[in-house]
Amino acid sequence: MHPILFKAGPLTFYSYGAMLVLAFVAATWLAARAARRLPLARRAISPSQLLDFSSLALVGGLVGARALFVALHWDAFSSEPLEILAVWHGGLVWYGGFLGGLLGGACYVRAQRLSFLRVLDQFIPFLTLGHAIGRVGCLLNGCCYGKPTDAWCGVTFPDQRVAVVPTQLVESAGLLLLYAGLRALQRPSLLQYPGRVFGAYLAGYGALRFALEFTRGDQAPWWMGLTLQQAISLVACCAGVVLFGRSNRR
Repeated sequence: MHPILFKAGPLTFYSYGAMLVLAFVAATWLAARAARRLPLARRAISPSQLLDFSSLALVGGLVGARALFVALHWDAFSSEPLEILAVWHGGLVWYGGFLGGLLGGACYVRAQRLSFLRVLDQFIPFLTLGHAIGRVGCLLNGCCYGKPTDAWCGVTFPDQRVAVVPTQLVESAGLLLLYAGLRALQRPSLLQYPGRVFGAYLAGYGALRFALEFTRGDQAPWWMGLTLQQAISLVACCAGVVLFGRSNRR
């Protein structure tokens, strides 16, 4: 756990924010690099357009992720409303950010008259890689921690007395594997089926997050013993399977 990278006078640089910036830069740069290598007929969005698309998706994602976190922890923010803006302290919910990012990206896609599913197929693997980088920021910040464990891999944070499962690193590793699988589906011959890569992402991440939630120590049951994130993961996984199947039929 290392939430503060360094201080320079009145400025404080947080590791969580630094990892978010690194995730954005890496995802956008690699997506643009991959787009240049695609045949024009399979290119849904140009490298120059990707920066605008990912920037709007980032803004929408930050707003959505913070809004859902604040809504879920309103008791803690009601007495200190200015803390709502302190994103660098952590406190982002992935599914809220994912939905916000989709809405932000959809606005750009509609304005440019592009195919939304084809753009997502082209960009989603790199979002997955950025998510993996962002989870390292969660580890450094000490959030999204796991349940107590006696296993060799347990991590003890400064504000905790027992070792916990490093769920941040486990999810990051799972996301890297998912990234590799999605990149394999980005062969030009497969990109002619809109929704295939995006559907695979929804199914893959939904399954990963559903399983990982059983090891999380900062989540409370929401419905029938499942957390809210698990319920959303089930919906995402089912939607991904349907979308992937429809792309095959096309």
